[in-house]
Amino acid sequence: MLDEDILGEAVSRRTMLSSVSGVALSTIIAPSVGARDRTPVEADEVLSSFNGDTVPSVSLTPRPAEPERRRSLNGEWEFTERAGTDIPETDDWGSEDVPGQWRWDEVLEDESEWYPPDDASGWYRRTFTIPSSWDGDRLKLRFGAVYSQATVWINETEVGEHTGGYTPFEIDITDEVSIGSDNTVTVAVSHRSVADDLSWQNVTGGITRDVTLYSVPSAFVSRFHVDTELHDDGTATVYAETTVSNDGGETVENPVVDLGLTNPDGEHAGSTERELEPLESGESRTAVLEIPVSDPVTWNPEQPRLYDIECTLAAGDQQTNLEKRVGIRQLTVVGNELRLNGTALTLRGINWEEIHIPEHGHAVPEELTRRDAERLRKANINFVRTAHHPTSEAFLEACDELGIVVEVEAPHMFVGRGRPDPEYDLVLQQTAEMVERDRSRTSVCLWSIANESEWYQAFEDAATLIRELDPTRPTIFHYDVYDEGQPWEEHVDIDSHHYPAKRVDSTVDQFEDHDDPIMFGEYAHLYCYNDQELVTDPGLRDEWGRLFDEIWEQCRSVEACMGAAIWAGGDHLEQWGDYLWGIVDRHRRPRPEYWHVKKTYSPVKLATTEWVDDDESVQLTIENRYEFINLSDRRLEWEHAEGEGVVDADIEPGERGEVVIPAENADEVTVRACHPDGFTITSFGLHREEPESERTNETGGGPPDGAGSVFEADGAVRAETPTHALSVDCRSGELAVGSGGNDSVVSGALELAATPIQSDTGRAYDEAIDYRLEERTVDDVRIGDDGETIVTEVSYETATGEFVIHPLSGGIEIEYDFTLEESLSLREVGLSLPVTDDHTTLSWTRDGHWSTYPADHIGRLSGTASAFPTGGRPDDDTKRLDPDQPWKDDATIRGSNDFRSTKRNVLAADLRSDDEDGVTILSEGDQHVRCQVRDDAVDVLVLDRSLSGSSADWMDRYPVLDQEPELESGTQLSGSARFQVTGSRAGDLPAMD
Repeated sequence: MLDEDILGEAVSRRTMLSSVSGVALSTIIAPSVGARDRTPVEADEVLSSFNGDTVPSVSLTPRPAEPERRRSLNGEWEFTERAGTDIPETDDWGSEDVPGQWRWDEVLEDESEWYPPDDASGWYRRTFTIPSSWDGDRLKLRFGAVYSQATVWINETEVGEHTGGYTPFEIDITDEVSIGSDNTVTVAVSHRSVADDLSWQNVTGGITRDVTLYSVPSAFVSRFHVDTELHDDGTATVYAETTVSNDGGETVENPVVDLGLTNPDGEHAGSTERELEPLESGESRTAVLEIPVSDPVTWNPEQPRLYDIECTLAAGDQQTNLEKRVGIRQLTVVGNELRLNGTALTLRGINWEEIHIPEHGHAVPEELTRRDAERLRKANINFVRTAHHPTSEAFLEACDELGIVVEVEAPHMFVGRGRPDPEYDLVLQQTAEMVERDRSRTSVCLWSIANESEWYQAFEDAATLIRELDPTRPTIFHYDVYDEGQPWEEHVDIDSHHYPAKRVDSTVDQFEDHDDPIMFGEYAHLYCYNDQELVTDPGLRDEWGRLFDEIWEQCRSVEACMGAAIWAGGDHLEQWGDYLWGIVDRHRRPRPEYWHVKKTYSPVKLATTEWVDDDESVQLTIENRYEFINLSDRRLEWEHAEGEGVVDADIEPGERGEVVIPAENADEVTVRACHPDGFTITSFGLHREEPESERTNETGGGPPDGAGSVFEADGAVRAETPTHALSVDCRSGELAVGSGGNDSVVSGALELAATPIQSDTGRAYDEAIDYRLEERTVDDVRIGDDGETIVTEVSYETATGEFVIHPLSGGIEIEYDFTLEESLSLREVGLSLPVTDDHTTLSWTRDGHWSTYPADHIGRLSGTASAFPTGGRPDDDTKRLDPDQPWKDDATIRGSNDFRSTKRNVLAADLRSDDEDGVTILSEGDQHVRCQVRDDAVDVLVLDRSLSGSSADWMDRYPVLDQEPELESGTQLSGSARFQVTGSRAGDLPAMD
């Protein structure tokens, strides 16, 4: 088989990672990342040092732990859309959900509605009541995000404004509310703003994240950040940077901060307390408290173990309680490696944009966000680059718990490259808000300053700002093309390059001797821009998905490559239209690429397989690509017709080891590596012998029995065999194949399949590409010189040649031989066989890239596909996404995704009607079959050339597989197809189950 589950003998450098584990952490901390100076640093103080007082301060009060101190203002708000800057005086208020985006439904119907007309704002309003128990407290109104500019009124008094669509802001509303009675909050939301200019412009206007009201005592914890440090003696320290503020009118005498730490098993792990100096009214004081941990349980992506830390502030007769979950871990940059807890990381990544189309847009509910993170982890993804803005807190919480490393990216996109120059203050403000919100998140291990933008002083200062606020995490500036000496190199810790295997004049191995860690933040792109090709052949998603494996192995071989991320996790919508580029679609259905990502990123790899002990058992060599755990921490299950069981795989991280599975009398064995949380990490299909087609691959050689079986009659050249009757019309060249006395199964003109590439990319997904060349002319139909074949000479505008039909004792073989009259760029070359239009069920067996596939995957090794599984035939080529069925069943006028996708490396492909009559294509695993429904026939394309797809206009895909689409004038296009008419029309030919 073409099973690339089986690896070569070479072991990646990751095998040797454990050899450096004994190096003291204190000796390998890079100057910019590692153990930090514990001098307290506050975001607003750092911001003011950059640009005087013009940069807004950042203050995000920690939410109190007590539920009675918090109130969600999510839900249905009154809403109207109006121009102007004053609160509308109108009774014409409708309603909108918060979180949510107004005009979302209109945008889904027509992207031209992306921006409101006349720069109108969305006006949100709701009433709320302050509990009497909150009297005397400070009241904080927190917005998780508003896109993209907000002005806030309380009881018709303006209390604050904010620009920036993905980061949180907070307003103290204590002096504007009435206790015990109704209050009104009004928010004017402008879709257009400077923040929108600098971002991806992928969100419509709205209050897109949670709105929360909470109370704190007048003396309260105004900042609370936690980070951890590992020591070379095996201990750790948890640091809590705690700021206490006094917003009351009197001095607070000796406030006391108390910390308690609980380990992942719920046991007490340490505590400390600190008595602070008295706080005058309006004064704040910051202290860093330390909790030593003698035997720490560390956090890593494979064992995401979290501690609970509780903070209590006692200030006079007032008390504040706070809670956080934190993992004990440490990041260091050492040479050209990023290390977590002393171990070099290999980040198996995806670019993930938190969007849910069509229901929620960017206002994704927490429960869906959690399922998204779980879905990514089940695909063996251990790294998410948040593209291209900070994601929600709910998503990061899920990543903390599930073990997904996150790079949080600031919302600065294409700045200076079709977008305006950066607004200095806004860049620093949004950067500070990002760090302030997420700097205690364990899963957050990398800060990104911007995506594919030009370098400005604002970005240089943003890098400095991040290092001041949080020196424990490295930074990256995602530029698309790495070039030594770029101006940002000295300001960030990680280098960047996008699409190293696909970009013109770029290869992965050019970074082999790179001195610094490099992240291929986008290294493989889903096949999405060639819309016509995908409408024609959805199998390109399956074919292109397998290339992730090839490029990923190249990335792993480069020592400096700390990780790489595929573009993209989910579908996308912006003002320029929608992009179908997700490994899951907008309804969260897995596309074919999802399985390829899961297999490519599997940390459990099958290196070799051998049947031993007189074939009574099978010996597997397994590679453990985990970096922190022994493979015995995962369950290795086997199953075959004679039984099932579990085998222990005691294999250290980065190593290979052997396991033996009993397989007496078993021809096929399935092996599954299972995660403790209940999902399958990967699976392998083992075969005692190479699988064979369920059909015979013989149609019978030589001429049919009986002399004179090829003859001319009634304006046609005819042939008869013991099982088939066929004729070719001398004028039209149309072929008819059946058996004596029965209707034809094959009926129509033979065609040279010569499918052009899509030279101009697009995203319309509403037009298929015709495989037929123009100006077809039948020049001659005759008996071949050998007297045993039928020759049809055909010319096209750009090619001339012939079809030669060989009637055989058990079937028919058709050869084609054409010469190009001019140069053409062709994706496909082969023979098209026309079958009558009632044949709309396709079955197949084939060799595949992987040894196992999901049952609903279009690339599965064997299966059956219906052209129209829901019954009706659509009336055009437009792509359809139906959430109520598997992705494979989505259909166009030419058939379902499953039916019309190319089945590569076929052994047999069988096209049948409801009454079980049909045609079987027989091959040796070196041809490909694609079917499509036409109004008067079903075409079966038997392909000898089937490229993996075309290039987009900004990347070169062909070198990855050493493919070249252009064929020069004079090139000979030749091949053959062998088939049988099957079922009741063909007697006792073998049948496929």
